[in-house]
Amino acid sequence: MSTIAPERSYKDFADYVRRFSQESVLDAVAAAALSLPRRLEDDSRRYTRTPPWALAAVVKASLYNGNPFRSRTMREQDLMLACHMHNNLHPEELDHPDLGSPLAVMVRIGYEQFPYQESMFEEMARAESLFNGYTARKPLTVITGERLAKLLGAPVRDAAGVALLLHAGAERNGGFFDPTWLDQPNFTPVLDVLPRETILDVIDTSFAIDVAGFKTLAAEAPAVPFLDKYLFNPLVARPFIRRGDGRLIAPVPQLISRRMSPLEWYYAGLKQFGTDFASDLGHMFEDYVGRQFATMPGVTVEPEVEYRRGNDRMDTTDWFIVMDDAVLLVEAKAGILKAGARAGDDSLTQMMTRTVGKAIKQINRTHGLIRAGAPEVAHIPNDRPILGMVATLDPWYMANSFFGRKVLPVCDVPITVCSAREVEYLVGIGQRAPVGPILREVLDDADRPAWSLGTALQPYHLKCDRNPLLDQAWKRYPFN
Repeated sequence: MSTIAPERSYKDFADYVRRFSQESVLDAVAAAALSLPRRLEDDSRRYTRTPPWALAAVVKASLYNGNPFRSRTMREQDLMLACHMHNNLHPEELDHPDLGSPLAVMVRIGYEQFPYQESMFEEMARAESLFNGYTARKPLTVITGERLAKLLGAPVRDAAGVALLLHAGAERNGGFFDPTWLDQPNFTPVLDVLPRETILDVIDTSFAIDVAGFKTLAAEAPAVPFLDKYLFNPLVARPFIRRGDGRLIAPVPQLISRRMSPLEWYYAGLKQFGTDFASDLGHMFEDYVGRQFATMPGVTVEPEVEYRRGNDRMDTTDWFIVMDDAVLLVEAKAGILKAGARAGDDSLTQMMTRTVGKAIKQINRTHGLIRAGAPEVAHIPNDRPILGMVATLDPWYMANSFFGRKVLPVCDVPITVCSAREVEYLVGIGQRAPVGPILREVLDDADRPAWSLGTALQPYHLKCDRNPLLDQAWKRYPFN
């Protein structure tokens, strides 16, 4: 493979990719994506040669910047060269101080790469438990089962079943799923579980798009100067491209299951139902976090308390997790980083302080109430260490890092910012071992509070650890 000259721009990369036939690009990318190992450590050379995020970028450059009239076929070595170019683009953003901070660099790399390396089991199972397990502890404004079905093309459970069907079909057929397969006799058992109309509705509503629609989605995404490499890729929202003959191809099949993550519904829900959708999702996520902790033996989960100071009505943290040797104050936040912030633009620190920072202040106020012996929290023990947790639906990569903590308020108690996935991971451990001592050990360490909680918990995790809510949710899916 020839060496790429330095100082290549994103435009150079897009110009190279657009030389090739769009259909051949989709075919080549699908073949490469399906050949990737499931884990980086299984074959790091193959993974780093054509990483899935670079493959997705090649598809975007071809469909958005190219045209259907090219006849040159993309070969394996051409794709490898394109990925090499993408991986070695000149970091133009680093020439601009507001885009070149260490926090911005780490966040944009995190959002570009980490989602492709995460198990989709948790993302898909979470959808069932989050939405269909809601206890209705707070009234919702717009989210109902019927509206979610409209958003996805079918009820949550059926939509997830279609995702599993599409994923299995694409993995076994070179990335393709042909809707005409549903007419074949061997699909009769499938149609006994999910009607043809349901499958096609979910495909049209949530998964498939033609090239013209893909270009429209890409054009509608907000521009972020100097960060073209990290901008929204419509393949995340619509992982299948519809060809002229009606067949569907998923060039990066790793994105199919991810489409059923509640994170991927956020903006569609916001567009269709307005900001009330985001508020409802916040109530549902708060409820989900409490239900997660309630599955752990030997733990008491107490809800938030309303109190007044002067004429102001205030709330404590969303949950008090009372353990024998610690109290964990948990504030749940369902706020999602916008595309620009995920790319590390100058809105990143503002969003961090407005969401995670606000949660930390809530933890500080609640801690102060407990230590002062306020009557509103008299039922919460004041005789043991108090810890803090900001639980987030969005991963908020790097919030725990030294650079992340620099832009956040100081917390009065040892604290961790963790994703829904990491809460689920902790609760899985908590089914067999008290998590109070584990959290205290992690958060009292000199270094580990700056790690992601999932990484810090790895020494305590056993292969047998399972999250009961996720397992129960998964069993309710068709084709599980």
